[in-house]
Amino acid sequence: MEAAVIILLLLVWASYFYIAGMYTFRSIKYALMPVHLRWELYPVPHEPEAEYGGSFMEDLEWWKRPIKKNYMKDVLFILKDYLTFFQYFKLNKGYWSVLYMWHVGFYFIVVFHGLVALGAIFEIGGLHITNTGGSAILYWITIIIGVAGFVLGCLGSVGVMIRRITDPDLNLFATPKHYFSYIFYFFVFLSGLIAWAGFDFHMVEYREFYHAVFTLDGEAVLDAALVVHAVLFALFLFYMPSTQAMHYATKFFAYFAIRWNDDINTRGSKLEQRILDLMKQPVTWSAPHIQTGKNWVEICTNPLDPKEVE
Repeated sequence: MEAAVIILLLLVWASYFYIAGMYTFRSIKYALMPVHLRWELYPVPHEPEAEYGGSFMEDLEWWKRPIKKNYMKDVLFILKDYLTFFQYFKLNKGYWSVLYMWHVGFYFIVVFHGLVALGAIFEIGGLHITNTGGSAILYWITIIIGVAGFVLGCLGSVGVMIRRITDPDLNLFATPKHYFSYIFYFFVFLSGLIAWAGFDFHMVEYREFYHAVFTLDGEAVLDAALVVHAVLFALFLFYMPSTQAMHYATKFFAYFAIRWNDDINTRGSKLEQRILDLMKQPVTWSAPHIQTGKNWVEICTNPLDPKEVE
């Protein structure tokens, strides 16, 4: 039994290290990718004239004066997008209602586990978490966030799946992996709800579990319902980086590196050097109008004669 408990505790540690490592690794990978093609879609939030869709390129001889950018407006925009999903609301209010509920469930379940872990740390330090006294705030907010996350996650998982099945504009883009994810996430949330409602109304068992995680206590007596949720939550963390949940990281790059990238390619700039480095890459594919084996600089500066292409 002790060996089984140790394996479970190590699984929990491995899941946290894995998801942190994968998100970090992929974020670095995205940051080092080649310069993306410019979208040049306006308005861009950091533009002074963003309210009416303007651009600094509307100004006469804009290249002769400093370009003003308010990056705080970019940050506020992306925070608003992460927290409200307002763009989905504008396009499809029915889908937004279940999608938003679902994502709030994700936010809350992660925060909940963080709060439970914090409570366990306090108790290791000698502070007992109760519904009265100085620890009452942590006690109540843990329960509220946890229960709300479990309920919203269950409803959102079912709701998003139903919308995917019934909406012809959405089910065209749904794959079997999408439906597997909806069902799997539903059971992750449901297992937490069952563990709380049926066996651990005060979240005592949750804190004792994280106490065992932090101390690697193989002799800890763990509730079966909580073990099921702990295993599913660990698998959930292993699974997330291989799904569309990577958009929590990729959305940042999609906005700042692609959608809002309006850096000017001036002579001698870092952007010019990055583009020149890309232009030196050899062309490995063939076509009548492409000189295979040369790099892009050679192809662009010495194009084929149109008669040769014909």
